Amino acid sequence: MTRSSLILPLRAARAGAFPSTVVPMMAQLSDLSSDPDRYSFEFKWDGVRAICFCEGSRTRLQSRNLLDITASYPELHSIAKAIGKKVILDGEIVALGDDGMPSFARLQNRMHVRNPQPRLIESVPVYYMLFDVLYAAGRSTMPLPLTERREILESLTVKGPSWAISPAVVGEGHSILESAQATGMEGVVAKQLDSRYEPGRRSPAWRKIKVIFGQELVIGGWIPQEQLPSHVGSLLMGYYEGQGAERRLRYAGRLGSGFSQAEHERLVGELSKIRRAASPFGEPVPRQNVIFVEPRLVAEVEYRRWPEGGMIQQAAYKGLRWDKQATEIVKEQVRNVSNDAPISPPSVLRGRERVGVHSRSIEETPTPTLPRSSGRGRKQQSTDMARTQQQESRRRS
Repeated sequence: MTRSSLILPLRAARAGAFPSTVVPMMAQLSDLSSDPDRYSFEFKWDGVRAICFCEGSRTRLQSRNLLDITASYPELHSIAKAIGKKVILDGEIVALGDDGMPSFARLQNRMHVRNPQPRLIESVPVYYMLFDVLYAAGRSTMPLPLTERREILESLTVKGPSWAISPAVVGEGHSILESAQATGMEGVVAKQLDSRYEPGRRSPAWRKIKVIFGQELVIGGWIPQEQLPSHVGSLLMGYYEGQGAERRLRYAGRLGSGFSQAEHERLVGELSKIRRAASPFGEPVPRQNVIFVEPRLVAEVEYRRWPEGGMIQQAAYKGLRWDKQATEIVKEQVRNVSNDAPISPPSVLRGRERVGVHSRSIEETPTPTLPRSSGRGRKQQSTDMARTQQQESRRRS
């Protein structure tokens, strides 16, 4: 993405014109701040980023790498008609697993399909979790602080059958992170209350704090299963490091879990198209039974540890990322923002206020209700549990 492609839409927006593209602002991998009152905290949704352009009754969805993905998600086409205003929104498209929690693996079944059939839409519905507004009332809202943008977002009539505003709470990072851990969410995102929207930048004003660490990595080779050569035994993963002529693909290690039957077939099909003789890595790697490939495919990976100078550990494959370029993938560094001693998280989720028009307790903050064919997900159950604990605590006091 060139610098000029970022600047031109911004200049148009400042002049009052409706920009045709917006490159999303991104968060840095971090830990919790020692000054949480400066931040709004939201759950980190395990999906794909999407910018939504609403003009009249027309909805247009744009991916992080500026691709038009409108045709892939018909259930979101009526957002513009529901809002009835010319706006640009930012959010995350998610699909739910059988446990009612966001599932990137389930979303894979929709990401690659344009004009999906009704049967697929019914079996793998998607939901759009909104967290920002970038244009409204004839002007860009990106230069405004987060608090004002959130007020504008909440003033819009945006709740619908397949979309909702992602809840945000000020100052309760430890509580939100504890809730994310208890419910199996990927993590939380902390946003500075006075931060403006910086398109195309991975800004320290937004921080992602993960329960289970995640990283995109490039596939540089694979090893077939010994007994089932048509199945993936393990993938050799890497990331780019250096600049210019010194830029090279660094080896990050292997992963061998997280593959469904369908994903085995999908991966082997994709990998067979890009086979190469020589290793793409810039350093020696294990070669026994390895089939090297062109470093074009990006995979989402979960891991528990990645020691400095070592290989990724306890890693699992989550799915291919068609919305990201392999050459953009670098190792994300956890940014330590606090030298204070760790604070023990409270046992009850106690949000003091929402970021927006009203200040209210977490009890009053609506949890996004995502339609499901049966039952409620663990996230809603955990929220109910937290509310019950709050009520019991008040009665004791």
